[in-house]
Amino acid sequence: MKGFKIIIVLICSILIVGCTGSIKRQESGAANKSYFSSDRQLGDIKISLTPEALIKAAENSKFDAEELKSYVRRALLAKALLNADSKDNLPFIEIQIKDMRIRPTFAAVAAGIVSGADSITGDVIVRNRNGEEQDRFEVSVSYGLGGLAGGQDSNRMSWMYEEFANKTVNELIGSK
Repeated sequence: MKGFKIIIVLICSILIVGCTGSIKRQESGAANKSYFSSDRQLGDIKISLTPEALIKAAENSKFDAEELKSYVRRALLAKALLNADSKDNLPFIEIQIKDMRIRPTFAAVAAGIVSGADSITGDVIVRNRNGEEQDRFEVSVSYGLGGLAGGQDSNRMSWMYEEFANKTVNELIGSK
């Protein structure tokens, strides 16, 4: 019975550390936090990859920046934070993807977390309508689970895109 409890604790621990997400701000950026609501909306979303991320994208063909952008767009719309009708007059966000790692399907299914984690890291920059930076924070998500369910490409990518979108929106509205 004691061995069974240890196995359960081990499995729960792996599940907790298998999928994570975080927000990181520079100390100087803390005073510039921009909070948005249905009364103070964003006008648009732009996405790009840094030169380093462009090189990594060639090795990580399963990563789709436009798909990530669509997840962020849906999350913003769900919270009534996006007003595309008057995008020229409103601040917008720019997502700069800095890093990504997507495991091959076989490695994710067969080796799971032992093969390392999938990850996406990017800066979310709030810019005013003139393009001047108003706020910046880094969003990082990782997915380490594997096996038959957790190793499927669509499951892994959907979870990471969704988590990236949720972390971004929560930071923009000032929610934890």
